[in-house]
Amino acid sequence: MNIKKSVIAKSINLYFYNQTGRKPWTKGYEVHKEEVIKTSINNLGFLQKIQNHAELPKSYGEFVDERVVEYPWFIANIDPSAGRLLDAGSALNFDYLLKHPVISNKEITILTLEPESNCYWQDRISYLFGDLREIPIKDNWFDQVVSISTIEHVGMNNSIYSDNPTFVEHKSTDFLQVISELKRITKVGGKVYISVPYGQFTNFGWYQQFNTEMIDAIISTFAPTKLKETYFCYEAGGWKIGDKLYCQKFKGFNIHDTKYFNPKSSKDYDPDFAACSRAIASLELWK
Repeated sequence: MNIKKSVIAKSINLYFYNQTGRKPWTKGYEVHKEEVIKTSINNLGFLQKIQNHAELPKSYGEFVDERVVEYPWFIANIDPSAGRLLDAGSALNFDYLLKHPVISNKEITILTLEPESNCYWQDRISYLFGDLREIPIKDNWFDQVVSISTIEHVGMNNSIYSDNPTFVEHKSTDFLQVISELKRITKVGGKVYISVPYGQFTNFGWYQQFNTEMIDAIISTFAPTKLKETYFCYEAGGWKIGDKLYCQKFKGFNIHDTKYFNPKSSKDYDPDFAACSRAIASLELWK
């Protein structure tokens, strides 16, 4: 598809999304989400709000999933200098993210379970496929490591991501092995960025929503020399900056239990049209 056709297709999808109730995960949703993210990560004023834990614009990210806060949070806080960066989980594997000035100047490796349709080897992006519990990289290699909404899937039923039966598991504490591995491969003085769904503990089978005790276990296992915690919550029509105590009450929304993904289900969206998580814990951990 050439650029002109691609632009037209996106415009049609976006029009359809806006005309049919702006429901999460419906036709045009991904186009809308991408536009929201692109705007936010290239808006210096918005990124400064994230850095300073300031109030976000009214209705920001309404009806959109947690990536609309996770990506700006990472972009706002990443060290802009050159160096080695590991994306543990492949959340950054989109051209508009990889080409952002604070990311594109780095030597980037993406580690995930299986190959994906997006592949940017021509931009010198390196890809590894494997288990985050046993990362095949030597100690003290990366300047920065990021893992966006990934470790909640470790040790769980990952059949939607891989046909390998060994990744269908029920090991709810294995995420702590990943924390140890991410610290091991990070240089002394380097930094690790981790975000996870947060609130009331829930085991959804294919991932788990972390509670306060699990966040504290991450911090204790990593034992950072410095720590910064940022919390986001979705309510009253959009995403907001929250805090650890306030956000611990939130429940996640499992789209895979609805009639939109499960033909045997009659479940619809909740009244707030939450797309997935209603709260996110974002951690910056210095080694």
